[in-house]
Amino acid sequence: MRRSVSPVLATVSAVLVGALAGCGGASEPAAEMGTIRTAPPEATEPELPRVDPVADAECPYLSAEEVSRLNGVPATDVRIDDGVDPAACFFYDAEGAVQLTTTVYSVASAERAAELVEESAPAGESDPSEAEGGWSGGRTGGPGGSLLVLARGAQVLAVQSTQEDSVTVQQIAELVGPRVAD
Repeated sequence: MRRSVSPVLATVSAVLVGALAGCGGASEPAAEMGTIRTAPPEATEPELPRVDPVADAECPYLSAEEVSRLNGVPATDVRIDDGVDPAACFFYDAEGAVQLTTTVYSVASAERAAELVEESAPAGESDPSEAEGGWSGGRTGGPGGSLLVLARGAQVLAVQSTQEDSVTVQQIAELVGPRVAD
């Protein structure tokens, strides 16, 4: 099968080939040649582990009834990822879509936890938020849902909801924060 090439792409390609052919002269190699990498760079461990809803189980610090009441949508299924401590929790609606998640991450330092909060919920773009147990950070909401991110020492608490109003994630954090504080 023969594919046609658009005239614009052909023109751009011809210009690039001409420009590259003129680099460095005919008899001398380019003065600033770089090293061609033939293998991908070594992968490093991600700072925050990926969490996935891998097991049907009750959330150890938040009930489906509490989520249903506060999020305004019945939570019909709960799955967790117990690869993090405490477990990350995923609450589903009747159509099988995730409606709310809660995750607590442990990071290298209190300073790094504060940086992650600032990156996720910048002070100028989010509402300040606190929860019992020394948690503080910010929350934001809108058409894509709501997010609350709080730090306490070297821990980060993240609550995400499909609800636009960030009051929902604040209320969830007020329940979860004291329950997961070590």
